Amino acid sequence: MSLDEKIVYFMRKSFFIVIGIISFLFNAHYAYAGFGITPPYLRSDTLTKGSVYTQEIIIVRSDPVEDLNAKITINVPTVGGWISVDKGKEFLLPKGRTQFPIKLTVKVPEDAEYGAYTGNIRIMTTSLETIESGVRIALGAQVDVDLEVVDKIYDFEVTRVELSEAETGYKYWWLDFPGKISFWMHIKNTGNVPAAPSRVTFDIYNNAGTKLLESVENTGKVEEVEPFATKKVSANLPTWLPPGGYLVKFKVHKQDEVARAGELTLSVLPKGTVPGYSGYGFEGLRMEDKLSIILPAGAPIAIFGSFRAVKIGKKRKKRKSSGGGKEPPAQQSAPARTVATSHIVDLSRRK
Repeated sequence: MSLDEKIVYFMRKSFFIVIGIISFLFNAHYAYAGFGITPPYLRSDTLTKGSVYTQEIIIVRSDPVEDLNAKITINVPTVGGWISVDKGKEFLLPKGRTQFPIKLTVKVPEDAEYGAYTGNIRIMTTSLETIESGVRIALGAQVDVDLEVVDKIYDFEVTRVELSEAETGYKYWWLDFPGKISFWMHIKNTGNVPAAPSRVTFDIYNNAGTKLLESVENTGKVEEVEPFATKKVSANLPTWLPPGGYLVKFKVHKQDEVARAGELTLSVLPKGTVPGYSGYGFEGLRMEDKLSIILPAGAPIAIFGSFRAVKIGKKRKKRKSSGGGKEPPAQQSAPARTVATSHIVDLSRRK
Protein backbone atom coordinates (compact mmCIF):
# COMPACT_ATOMS: atom_id res chain seq x y z
CA MET A 1 0.00 0.00 0.00
CA SER A 2 1.37 3.35 -1.04
CA LEU A 3 1.71 6.29 1.26
CA ASP A 4 -1.24 8.07 -0.33
CA GLU A 5 -3.47 5.02 0.11
CA LYS A 6 -2.43 4.72 3.77
CA ILE A 7 -3.34 8.37 4.38
CA VAL A 8 -6.75 7.96 2.73
CA TYR A 9 -7.44 4.76 4.71
CA PHE A 10 -6.45 6.42 7.98
CA MET A 11 -8.62 9.45 7.26
CA ARG A 12 -11.65 7.28 6.44
CA LYS A 13 -11.21 5.21 9.61
CA SER A 14 -10.80 8.31 11.75
CA PHE A 15 -13.89 9.85 10.18
CA PHE A 16 -16.10 6.85 11.07
CA ILE A 17 -14.71 6.69 14.61
CA VAL A 18 -15.43 10.40 15.19
CA ILE A 19 -18.94 10.07 13.72
CA GLY A 20 -19.61 7.06 15.98
CA ILE A 21 -18.43 8.88 19.08
CA ILE A 22 -20.53 11.97 18.27
CA SER A 23 -23.58 9.83 17.57
CA PHE A 24 -23.20 7.93 20.86
CA LEU A 25 -22.70 11.09 22.90
CA PHE A 26 -25.68 12.77 21.25
CA ASN A 27 -27.97 9.80 21.89
CA ALA A 28 -26.72 9.30 25.45
CA HIS A 29 -27.31 12.97 26.30
CA TYR A 30 -30.79 12.84 24.75
CA ALA A 31 -31.77 9.80 26.85
CA TYR A 32 -30.25 10.81 30.19
CA ALA A 33 -31.49 14.38 30.00
CA GLY A 34 -35.13 13.24 30.21
CA PHE A 35 -34.96 10.63 33.00
CA GLY A 36 -35.06 10.97 36.78
CA ILE A 37 -36.75 9.98 40.06
CA THR A 38 -38.26 11.95 42.92
CA PRO A 39 -37.60 11.74 45.79
CA PRO A 40 -34.26 9.97 45.38
CA TYR A 41 -34.41 8.31 48.81
CA LEU A 42 -36.33 5.87 51.03
CA ARG A 43 -35.98 7.27 54.52
CA SER A 44 -37.51 6.78 57.98
CA ASP A 45 -35.92 7.08 61.42
CA THR A 46 -39.05 6.17 63.44
CA LEU A 47 -39.61 2.53 62.54
CA THR A 48 -40.20 0.00 65.29
CA LYS A 49 -40.79 -3.74 65.52
CA GLY A 50 -43.82 -4.65 63.43
CA SER A 51 -43.92 -1.31 61.57
CA VAL A 52 -45.21 -1.06 58.00
CA TYR A 53 -43.96 2.02 56.15
CA THR A 54 -44.74 2.94 52.53
CA GLN A 55 -43.13 5.66 50.42
CA GLU A 56 -43.95 6.64 46.85
CA ILE A 57 -41.18 7.15 44.30
CA ILE A 58 -42.04 8.79 40.95
CA ILE A 59 -40.07 7.92 37.82
CA VAL A 60 -40.06 10.98 35.55
CA ARG A 61 -39.45 11.05 31.77
CA SER A 62 -39.61 14.32 29.84
CA ASP A 63 -40.06 12.69 26.40
CA PRO A 64 -41.54 9.18 26.74
CA VAL A 65 -41.50 8.25 23.06
CA GLU A 66 -40.97 4.53 23.61
CA ASP A 67 -41.59 1.71 26.06
CA LEU A 68 -38.82 0.98 28.54
CA ASN A 69 -38.19 -2.14 30.57
CA ALA A 70 -37.42 -1.30 34.21
CA LYS A 71 -35.58 -3.58 36.62
CA ILE A 72 -35.08 -2.98 40.33
CA THR A 73 -32.19 -4.27 42.43
CA ILE A 74 -32.27 -3.90 46.23
CA ASN A 75 -28.85 -3.55 47.85
CA VAL A 76 -29.52 -3.12 51.58
CA PRO A 77 -27.55 -5.52 53.81
CA THR A 78 -29.58 -7.47 56.39
CA VAL A 79 -32.93 -5.82 55.64
CA GLY A 80 -33.25 -6.25 51.89
CA GLY A 81 -36.03 -8.79 52.47
CA TRP A 82 -38.06 -6.18 54.35
CA ILE A 83 -38.51 -4.05 51.21
CA SER A 84 -41.03 -4.79 48.47
CA VAL A 85 -42.16 -2.97 45.31
CA ASP A 86 -45.85 -2.76 44.41
CA LYS A 87 -45.07 -3.16 40.68
CA GLY A 88 -42.66 -6.04 41.24
CA LYS A 89 -38.93 -6.02 40.58
CA GLU A 90 -39.37 -5.86 36.81
CA PHE A 91 -42.05 -3.88 34.98
CA LEU A 92 -42.79 -1.79 31.88
CA LEU A 93 -42.57 2.00 31.65
CA PRO A 94 -45.12 2.70 28.92
CA LYS A 95 -44.58 5.37 26.33
CA GLY A 96 -46.71 8.48 26.61
CA ARG A 97 -46.50 8.67 30.43
CA THR A 98 -44.19 11.35 31.79
CA GLN A 99 -44.67 10.21 35.40
CA PHE A 100 -44.83 6.64 36.64
CA PRO A 101 -45.27 6.16 40.43
CA ILE A 102 -44.11 3.09 42.31
CA LYS A 103 -44.52 2.32 46.00
CA LEU A 104 -41.75 0.94 48.18
CA THR A 105 -43.00 -0.76 51.36
CA VAL A 106 -40.89 -1.63 54.39
CA LYS A 107 -42.23 -4.34 56.72
CA VAL A 108 -40.17 -4.62 59.90
CA PRO A 109 -40.29 -8.07 61.54
CA GLU A 110 -41.34 -8.39 65.18
CA ASP A 111 -37.91 -9.82 66.05
CA ALA A 112 -35.91 -7.06 64.30
CA GLU A 113 -32.98 -5.55 66.14
CA TYR A 114 -32.85 -1.86 66.94
CA GLY A 115 -30.35 0.07 64.84
CA ALA A 116 -29.69 1.92 61.59
CA TYR A 117 -29.75 0.23 58.18
CA THR A 118 -28.46 1.83 54.98
CA GLY A 119 -27.99 0.87 51.36
CA ASN A 120 -29.50 1.67 47.99
CA ILE A 121 -32.06 0.57 45.43
CA ARG A 122 -31.04 0.67 41.75
CA ILE A 123 -33.61 1.31 39.02
CA MET A 124 -32.25 0.34 35.59
CA THR A 125 -34.18 0.82 32.36
CA THR A 126 -33.43 -0.39 28.85
CA SER A 127 -35.04 0.34 25.52
CA LEU A 128 -37.09 -2.41 23.94
CA GLU A 129 -36.02 -1.23 20.50
CA THR A 130 -32.55 -1.94 19.15
CA ILE A 131 -30.69 1.04 17.76
CA GLU A 132 -29.22 0.59 14.28
CA SER A 133 -25.73 0.55 15.71
CA GLY A 134 -26.69 -2.44 17.89
CA VAL A 135 -26.23 -0.48 21.12
CA ARG A 136 -29.02 -0.52 23.73
CA ILE A 137 -29.50 2.71 25.66
CA ALA A 138 -29.42 1.96 29.40
CA LEU A 139 -30.71 4.52 31.91
CA GLY A 140 -30.23 4.21 35.65
CA ALA A 141 -31.20 5.94 38.87
CA GLN A 142 -30.45 5.25 42.52
CA VAL A 143 -32.69 5.46 45.59
CA ASP A 144 -30.66 5.90 48.77
CA VAL A 145 -32.02 3.84 51.68
CA ASP A 146 -31.70 5.16 55.23
CA LEU A 147 -33.81 3.31 57.82
CA GLU A 148 -33.68 3.18 61.60
CA VAL A 149 -35.51 0.80 63.96
CA VAL A 150 -36.13 2.34 67.38
CA ASP A 151 -38.36 1.82 70.41
CA LYS A 152 -42.05 2.81 70.32
CA ILE A 153 -42.78 6.49 69.67
CA TYR A 154 -46.20 8.03 70.33
CA ASP A 155 -46.48 11.36 68.53
CA PHE A 156 -48.69 13.23 66.07
CA GLU A 157 -49.28 16.66 64.55
CA VAL A 158 -52.57 18.46 63.98
CA THR A 159 -52.01 20.03 60.57
CA ARG A 160 -55.47 21.56 60.07
CA VAL A 161 -58.81 21.92 61.88
CA GLU A 162 -62.39 22.57 60.74
CA LEU A 163 -65.61 23.32 62.61
CA SER A 164 -69.05 22.44 61.26
CA GLU A 165 -72.34 24.21 61.92
CA ALA A 166 -74.45 22.83 64.75
CA GLU A 167 -78.13 22.83 65.58
CA THR A 168 -79.48 23.85 68.94
CA GLY A 169 -80.53 21.14 71.38
CA TYR A 170 -84.07 20.20 72.38
CA LYS A 171 -86.18 18.98 75.29
CA TYR A 172 -87.85 15.57 75.35
CA TRP A 173 -89.91 14.97 78.46
CA TRP A 174 -87.54 15.99 81.27
CA LEU A 175 -84.39 15.18 79.22
CA ASP A 176 -82.25 18.03 77.83
CA PHE A 177 -80.60 16.80 74.61
CA PRO A 178 -77.70 19.03 73.46
CA GLY A 179 -76.70 20.10 69.98
CA LYS A 180 -73.74 18.26 68.47
CA ILE A 181 -70.61 20.15 67.35
CA SER A 182 -68.42 18.25 64.88
CA PHE A 183 -64.78 19.29 65.14
CA TRP A 184 -62.61 17.90 62.32
CA MET A 185 -58.86 17.41 62.67
CA HIS A 186 -56.25 16.45 60.08
CA ILE A 187 -53.89 14.23 62.09
CA LYS A 188 -50.42 13.34 60.85
CA ASN A 189 -49.00 10.43 62.83
CA THR A 190 -45.28 11.14 63.21
CA GLY A 191 -44.71 8.22 65.58
CA ASN A 192 -44.56 4.49 64.96
CA VAL A 193 -47.66 3.33 66.88
CA PRO A 194 -51.36 4.20 66.38
CA ALA A 195 -52.16 7.60 67.88
CA ALA A 196 -55.11 9.95 68.45
CA PRO A 197 -55.90 13.03 70.57
CA SER A 198 -56.68 12.01 74.15
CA ARG A 199 -59.38 14.69 74.39
CA VAL A 200 -60.63 17.94 72.86
CA THR A 201 -61.88 20.85 74.96
CA PHE A 202 -63.89 23.94 73.97
CA ASP A 203 -64.34 27.19 75.85
CA ILE A 204 -67.26 28.88 74.10
CA TYR A 205 -67.60 32.68 74.41
CA ASN A 206 -70.03 35.23 73.13
CA ASN A 207 -69.32 36.56 69.66
CA ALA A 208 -67.13 39.35 71.03
CA GLY A 209 -65.09 36.90 73.10
CA THR A 210 -65.67 38.80 76.33
CA LYS A 211 -67.87 36.35 78.26
CA LEU A 212 -67.37 32.62 78.79
CA LEU A 213 -70.70 30.87 78.24
CA GLU A 214 -69.84 27.17 78.22
CA SER A 215 -66.92 24.77 78.67
CA VAL A 216 -67.34 21.32 77.12
CA GLU A 217 -65.28 18.23 76.29
CA ASN A 218 -65.65 15.68 73.52
CA THR A 219 -67.85 12.65 74.06
CA GLY A 220 -66.53 9.23 73.07
CA LYS A 221 -63.08 8.48 71.71
CA VAL A 222 -61.34 10.00 68.70
CA GLU A 223 -60.43 7.51 65.96
CA GLU A 224 -56.78 6.43 65.94
CA VAL A 225 -54.48 7.14 62.99
CA GLU A 226 -52.06 4.45 61.86
CA PRO A 227 -48.28 5.11 61.97
CA PHE A 228 -46.84 7.30 59.16
CA ALA A 229 -50.37 8.10 57.91
CA THR A 230 -52.37 11.33 57.71
CA LYS A 231 -56.13 11.15 58.25
CA LYS A 232 -59.09 13.42 58.85
CA VAL A 233 -60.86 12.46 62.09
CA SER A 234 -63.59 14.09 64.13
CA ALA A 235 -64.43 14.81 67.75
CA ASN A 236 -68.04 15.46 68.82
CA LEU A 237 -68.79 18.00 71.52
CA PRO A 238 -72.17 18.92 73.11
CA THR A 239 -73.62 22.43 73.41
CA TRP A 240 -76.75 23.68 75.17
CA LEU A 241 -76.48 27.21 73.74
CA PRO A 242 -79.34 28.86 71.84
CA PRO A 243 -79.05 29.80 68.15
CA GLY A 244 -76.41 32.44 67.47
CA GLY A 245 -72.78 33.11 66.63
CA TYR A 246 -70.02 32.29 69.11
CA LEU A 247 -66.23 32.33 69.53
CA VAL A 248 -64.58 28.98 70.35
CA LYS A 249 -61.18 28.64 71.98
CA PHE A 250 -60.18 25.03 71.40
CA LYS A 251 -57.43 22.75 72.66
CA VAL A 252 -56.40 19.38 71.19
CA HIS A 253 -54.73 17.34 73.92
CA LYS A 254 -51.96 14.80 73.41
CA GLN A 255 -51.90 12.92 76.70
CA ASP A 256 -50.40 15.44 79.16
CA GLU A 257 -49.65 18.21 76.66
CA VAL A 258 -51.54 20.38 74.19
CA ALA A 259 -50.90 19.42 70.56
CA ARG A 260 -52.72 22.43 69.13
CA ALA A 261 -54.77 25.38 70.35
CA GLY A 262 -56.55 28.20 68.57
CA GLU A 263 -59.77 30.09 67.94
CA LEU A 264 -62.68 29.41 65.58
CA THR A 265 -66.15 30.84 65.02
CA LEU A 266 -69.18 28.65 65.71
CA SER A 267 -72.68 28.99 64.29
CA VAL A 268 -75.55 27.37 66.20
CA LEU A 269 -78.70 27.24 64.08
CA PRO A 270 -82.34 26.40 64.92
CA LYS A 271 -83.29 22.73 64.99
CA GLY A 272 -84.01 21.22 61.58
CA THR A 273 -82.12 23.81 59.48
CA VAL A 274 -78.81 22.00 58.78
CA PRO A 275 -79.13 19.46 55.90
CA GLY A 276 -78.09 15.94 56.89
CA TYR A 277 -77.52 16.96 60.50
CA SER A 278 -77.50 14.16 63.11
CA GLY A 279 -77.77 15.20 66.73
CA TYR A 280 -76.96 13.48 69.99
CA GLY A 281 -78.70 10.52 71.56
CA PHE A 282 -78.18 9.18 75.08
CA GLU A 283 -74.39 9.74 75.00
CA GLY A 284 -74.82 13.52 74.80
CA LEU A 285 -76.93 13.89 77.95
CA ARG A 286 -75.62 15.39 81.15
CA MET A 287 -74.78 12.93 83.91
CA GLU A 288 -77.84 13.80 85.98
CA ASP A 289 -80.11 13.10 83.01
CA LYS A 290 -78.37 9.78 82.37
CA LEU A 291 -78.81 8.79 86.01
CA SER A 292 -82.48 9.76 85.90
CA ILE A 293 -82.91 7.04 83.25
CA ILE A 294 -80.49 4.44 84.59
CA LEU A 295 -81.59 4.47 88.26
CA PRO A 296 -85.37 3.98 87.71
CA ALA A 297 -84.66 1.35 85.08
CA GLY A 298 -82.27 -0.42 87.42
CA ALA A 299 -84.54 -0.28 90.50
CA PRO A 300 -86.81 -3.21 89.49
CA ILE A 301 -83.74 -5.29 88.72
CA ALA A 302 -82.22 -4.41 92.11
CA ILE A 303 -85.50 -5.20 93.93
CA PHE A 304 -85.89 -8.49 92.10
CA GLY A 305 -82.28 -9.36 92.88
CA SER A 306 -82.77 -8.59 96.58
CA PHE A 307 -86.00 -10.62 96.72
CA ARG A 308 -84.30 -13.49 95.00
CA ALA A 309 -81.36 -13.37 97.41
CA VAL A 310 -83.71 -13.40 100.44
CA LYS A 311 -85.70 -16.31 99.00
CA ILE A 312 -82.56 -18.35 98.35
CA GLY A 313 -81.35 -17.57 101.87
CA LYS A 314 -84.59 -18.84 103.42
CA LYS A 315 -84.43 -22.05 101.42
CA ARG A 316 -80.91 -22.72 102.60
CA LYS A 317 -81.88 -22.06 106.21
CA LYS A 318 -84.85 -24.42 105.96
CA ARG A 319 -82.70 -27.19 104.55
CA LYS A 320 -80.23 -26.77 107.35
CA SER A 321 -82.86 -26.97 110.06
CA SER A 322 -84.74 -29.93 108.59
CA GLY A 323 -82.10 -32.12 107.04
CA GLY A 324 -78.75 -30.88 107.88
CA GLY A 325 -79.52 -30.41 111.67
CA LYS A 326 -80.61 -34.01 112.36
CA GLU A 327 -78.81 -35.91 115.01
CA PRO A 328 -77.15 -39.01 113.64
CA PRO A 329 -79.04 -42.20 114.48
CA ALA A 330 -77.86 -43.88 117.66
CA GLN A 331 -75.90 -47.04 117.21
CA GLN A 332 -77.79 -50.16 118.19
CA SER A 333 -76.21 -52.03 121.11
CA ALA A 334 -75.26 -55.64 120.64
CA PRO A 335 -77.80 -58.14 122.05
CA ALA A 336 -77.02 -59.27 125.64
CA ARG A 337 -75.67 -62.77 126.09
CA THR A 338 -77.90 -65.29 127.97
CA VAL A 339 -75.87 -67.50 130.21
CA ALA A 340 -77.69 -70.79 131.01
CA THR A 341 -77.43 -72.00 134.62
CA SER A 342 -76.89 -75.77 135.03
CA HIS A 343 -78.75 -77.55 137.89
CA ILE A 344 -76.70 -80.62 138.90
CA VAL A 345 -78.39 -83.21 141.17
CA ASP A 346 -76.14 -85.31 143.44
CA LEU A 347 -77.91 -88.67 143.47
CA SER A 348 -75.32 -90.22 145.73
CA ARG A 349 -76.65 -88.33 148.67
CA ARG A 350 -80.15 -89.56 148.22
CA LYS A 351 -81.18 -92.41 150.32
